[in-house]
Amino acid sequence: MSRPLVRRPGFTLVELLVVIAVIGILSSIAFGLFKAANNARNKSKSRGDMQAISMACQGYRKTYGDFPYCSSISGDNPRRDLLDQLLGRKLIRFTTPGDSPALLAFDSTSLPGGTNRQKRSFLSFDEITTNDDANINDPALCTQFIDAWGNPYDYRYRVIGSHKQWLAPNFLAVSCSANFVEAATEGDAPKPDEYWDPAGSSSGKMEQTGIVPASYFEETGDPAGPFRADNIVNWVN
Repeated sequence: MSRPLVRRPGFTLVELLVVIAVIGILSSIAFGLFKAANNARNKSKSRGDMQAISMACQGYRKTYGDFPYCSSISGDNPRRDLLDQLLGRKLIRFTTPGDSPALLAFDSTSLPGGTNRQKRSFLSFDEITTNDDANINDPALCTQFIDAWGNPYDYRYRVIGSHKQWLAPNFLAVSCSANFVEAATEGDAPKPDEYWDPAGSSSGKMEQTGIVPASYFEETGDPAGPFRADNIVNWVN
């Protein structure tokens, strides 16, 4: 005599697909919330960093008579010059009234005290992350401040040798922040024109004058355009 077939409890294929779909939806929502929270936290830290940089620049001006200068606007020089001056590695010295200053090492023999001169920092150690905190005293390795996304903060002010190009009364400090668009080549750091609006004539470029052009906030979608900077500090339009 044959035994009746007994159905074992289990899920049907449709039920399994429904469960998988629900798990996928919940995972997407959880990931979105995590990303939003992480992004908000990073933006908050970056804004704090920008304020710290701004206050340090103000302190630098009170001590040496002007905001940190740039040796040039090419490449990462402004980033390196900003870090060198705010960490006390270098300082500006006006040798002739009305002339361009010199950017000297803190222990330069041209300065009072020379090699015995003490370094004067305008930021506390670890107050702002650098690209190499482990070698913060090595100018060859520690070269720029970076934001919570790992992108360098950029800076513009008067350029030694051509400081009369700067038409704004203040400096500009920016971060790519949440508006950063991945570089065409993976791993590349943001280029200067990814922060600054290069539109206009050579005498009207944001890089050279410090004036933020009206076109700066226009989201054109042009991949070559700058529109990536966030947390602008002390800009004049």
